[in-house]
Amino acid sequence: MRQGARIAVIGAGFSGIGAGYAASVSRGGTCTVFEKDATFGGLCGGFSVGGFHFDKAVHLSFAKEPLCQEIFFSVPHEVHQPESTNYKSGYWVRHPAQNNLRALPVEERIRIIEGFAARRQVDDVEVANYQDWLRLQFGDYFSEHYPEVYTRKYWGTRAEELSTTWCSGRIYQPSLREVLFGSYPDADASANVYYAKEMRYPKQGGYRAFVQRVAEQLDIRYGWEVCAIDTEAKVLHFTNGEQYAYDELISTMPLPEILPLVCDDEQVLAEAAQLAATSMALVSVGFRREIAPPALWFYVYDEDIPFARVHSPSMKSAWNAPQGKSSLQFEVYYSEEMPLAYNDGELQEKVLQSMERMGLATRDDVEVIDVRHVKYANVIFYQGMEQHRDVVLQYLASKGIHSCGRFGRWDYLWSHQSFVSGVEAVKRGGIANRIGG
Repeated sequence: MRQGARIAVIGAGFSGIGAGYAASVSRGGTCTVFEKDATFGGLCGGFSVGGFHFDKAVHLSFAKEPLCQEIFFSVPHEVHQPESTNYKSGYWVRHPAQNNLRALPVEERIRIIEGFAARRQVDDVEVANYQDWLRLQFGDYFSEHYPEVYTRKYWGTRAEELSTTWCSGRIYQPSLREVLFGSYPDADASANVYYAKEMRYPKQGGYRAFVQRVAEQLDIRYGWEVCAIDTEAKVLHFTNGEQYAYDELISTMPLPEILPLVCDDEQVLAEAAQLAATSMALVSVGFRREIAPPALWFYVYDEDIPFARVHSPSMKSAWNAPQGKSSLQFEVYYSEEMPLAYNDGELQEKVLQSMERMGLATRDDVEVIDVRHVKYANVIFYQGMEQHRDVVLQYLASKGIHSCGRFGRWDYLWSHQSFVSGVEAVKRGGIANRIGG
């Protein structure tokens, strides 16, 4: 990086903080991060309601990269074992459900095992989509009544519409012996096969505290929202009327948001229009007493219950709730294909009804409740998505824009991967030759 170069980073989520960190370490110029919100963190940020702190969804770290461990885990933190559970038709089933059928009724276990045993061999099946992959792994019955249902609730689409490019290493594929072992009530508990052996969370400050020390050392301008980018003159324009001239530009903006600011090529815009993501309604509840949820986080398969996933912020850290009180956060996902069926008042009521039905708590226990929406939650891996995405990324690169982060790379990145994505964007842009060793 030449001396005096001005590096601009759009967005102060984990990827933007990672980019800012990398650019600052290079020490060859100035780096300014522009954030439209009033604070840092992005999708990994948080908010407070009536003395309770909530993150934007569950967020726990299992970073293995030395750089992320050095930065994240230097912050005082709690360590949690990844024990979660599932709710299905009144039954609580240890996660992953396919390995722990013992809690289900006998007839249900038999149907699942029969379907698993009747699976076709890989050579007999052309895996054209995620539904094919699920049925090949788990059999028709389990796939239809468990992961295919959850796909509609979490991904906002049907399993047959998704590719399989995202699921490697994220979904456990058991043997027949494991399925049978997990179906016997008198057998010892099955081994924990979660993809991470421990999860970490800051003792104070919410999840974003993992990068707070880095953020505090950066020049972050809050309330600066980009409204136009002149890539020829290399000038950013903001809704507050300000401008900023840059030499290198790194963006964490969602691809469908940034492309119209720099592109009038109808073909490229049409590619971006094919990209889709889920949105998320967060229903955050603080209780006037300590409740005892079945696990730190859990998944819900019933389609008449709106939320797909629930977690307890107060179990992640006692700092997240006043002493003697507790909290839960309910995640409801929706998409253009499967829009949200309720307004905020209706959704709040539906969540409370479901909460009582599941035996989690009662209305009388509720002290505060908050409903808010996150526009971008997860990239939807529709079949062929990568081809559309790559056209957009190549166009942005041709304009000197280095994209990073979950929605800047349009990929399924965990928080530590997003941080690394920001570091890599700096390297990819030639801004620094050697970052983080």
